[in-house]
Formats: sequence, C-alpha cells, structure tokens
Amino acid sequence: MKMQRWIANAVTLAAVVAGVMGFVPAQAQDRKTDNIEGVITSRSGDNLVLRGKGGAVINISINASTKVYEFVGPLGLGILPSSMSTDILVPGLRITMEPVSAAQKNVAKTIEFKTSDLETLYAIQAALAVPQAQIQALQQELAAQKQHNSIQDQAIAAGKAADVAITKRISDLADYDQKAEMMVLFDVNSASLSDKAKAELKAFAEQAKKYRGYLIQVAGYADAQGNVRANQALSDRRAESTVHYLQQECGVALSRVLAPVAMGASSPVAPNETAQGRAENRRVTVKVAVNRGIGE
Repeated sequence: MKMQRWIANAVTLAAVVAGVMGFVPAQAQDRKTDNIEGVITSRSGDNLVLRGKGGAVINISINASTKVYEFVGPLGLGILPSSMSTDILVPGLRITMEPVSAAQKNVAKTIEFKTSDLETLYAIQAALAVPQAQIQALQQELAAQKQHNSIQDQAIAAGKAADVAITKRISDLADYDQKAEMMVLFDVNSASLSDKAKAELKAFAEQAKKYRGYLIQVAGYADAQGNVRANQALSDRRAESTVHYLQQECGVALSRVLAPVAMGASSPVAPNETAQGRAENRRVTVKVAVNRGIGE
C-alpha cells in the first residue's frame, strides 16, 4: 500500500510540475483523436510530408508558434520534455503532431518525438554515409574517365585531320615534276644539323633556285627506337630545323617551301634492326618540284 501511494504521489507531482511549466505533453495525456502520427518523408521549408498509418500521405505545415519537444523522460512517457528547434524535423524522423485546431488540422501546434526515434534516424544516416561516399567517389572517377576519353577523342580527331591534310598536300603535288632530291642524316635523338649537312643544303638550295617556279618539300623521319609519340615529335623537329636553315641561311623564300611534314618512324629506307640501318632512317628528305605548266 505504501508503494502504491508513493507512485500516485509521484505522478501527481509530475503533473503539477508540468502544469506550472505551462505544458502537458500529448504523450503524458490521453491521446487526442485528431493528433497525427507518422514518419517525415520530405520537407520543403515549413511544409512537411508524413507517411502515416496504412501508408497515408499527410501534408502538414509549421510556423513560428509551433513548439517541438523531444521525449527524454523515463519509459518514453515524456514527463520531462526538452524543447527543440524546428530544424530537427528532418526526413526519417517519426513524430506526433497536435493540430492548432479542428479548422486548422494540418497546421502544427506542437510536434513531439522520442529520443529513441531520433537515435534510430542518426544510425540510419550513419549507415548510409559510407555507401554515399563510395557513390560520390565512383561518380568522380567516371567524370575523370569521361574527360580522359574526351581528350583522347580530340587527339584522334586531330590526328585524322593531320592525315587528311598530308594526303591532300601529297595529291596536290601530282601536277609537279620532281627535279632534285637529297637526304640529311641526324645523330640519335638530335635535330641539329651537322656542318656537312649545312654545306649540302646550301648547295642544294642554289641548285633549286635555277628552276622557274620551284617548290621545296621537307619531310622528317626517325628510327624505330623509342615510343611512337617521341619519334613523331623528333621527326617534326628535324624537318623544322631543316626548313629554318633553308630560309634563314640559304636565302630560300618563305613561299617556296611547303609546310614541313613529320613522318615519325614510317617509311624506313633501311632495316631498323641494325645500327647502320637506324642511322640511315634518322633523316630528312628534301625535294625540289616544279609545276608542269611552268616547266613546259
């Protein structure tokens, strides 16, 4: 009998304290039939969407007067409610909403939730955080791969355009007769002209100037040692250095020299398996052509 009286006194005291505080939480009272319970599925500003019993979709709204309480009392009875900001109302949280009135049944007067439900929500968010991070990492990797592929596609397109341009330039020479040709050799990984090559180029340029309406075509090559890209760049430098010498030191007019062609390791004139063969393939060919109409 003493124990029953102690429990009754404790409940009465709690009710008095809550009344003094001006708040008697809904879960400490008899449930009102117009209270709305459910899980927040989405939120947009002050508008919340709940999934209620039986899967019902319920729209509610909050305002500056809406009070939010977290139930932290023993056994979830809400004897000691803790006032919270409306920011705590996020998707995934189970709540109980008390309407302002029967006329405004979708406007919240008070919103209550249990600490245990909030802890469950945090646990779910933590469990989803790792997969979400993995998804973001994969998305970044995919974006990087797409960018890499785009760069490769651009390089391939540029290579095809260069091939077309070279083919056109070669076909345009069909109306020309070749009058002279010489070959300049280079050291390994070098695009510098030797003294011997410079002397030969000067003599070749003087011979070319004797032809009316002449054009000079320069093509650079490399041996098969090294990678394709490096050989392509090296053959380009060799052709460029030859053209510059013809124009700057041999007095050949700019309009008389076609744009130099870089051929890489293509069209070897000797086997690349021997040192002698590779030496012959490290070359630039210089050709003089004259238009048939002019030459006739």
